[in-house]
Amino acid sequence: MATYSTGITATWASVTFGEMQSLSWTYGGGGAKGRDDPWTDELGTVSIQCLGATGISTANNGDRGQLTITGGGCALTTYAVWESFSVDAELNGVTRYTVSLKILDQ
Repeated sequence: MATYSTGITATWASVTFGEMQSLSWTYGGGGAKGRDDPWTDELGTVSIQCLGATGISTANNGDRGQLTITGGGCALTTYAVWESFSVDAELNGVTRYTVSLKILDQ
């Protein structure tokens, strides 16, 4: 049976993402790959699109914080670094903010 993506909340450090429109995350793929392959800390990425701008700032670039995602069949608690964000303003419409986070090795 399908899981409805309603009631999803996401927070990173002290930022609570308001009016979330979409969420996508990938977890895994990092760690030691083999004897001759170097260690990689690429544990995954998170992309959050929202309409609320509270806490979304260039001051967050490179900062680390705890990321918690719950609801709608999604559950993730880990640490992540704020990589970037983009702003998409639509004429006579709404402004959407997309935040990209990189999951860190705990």
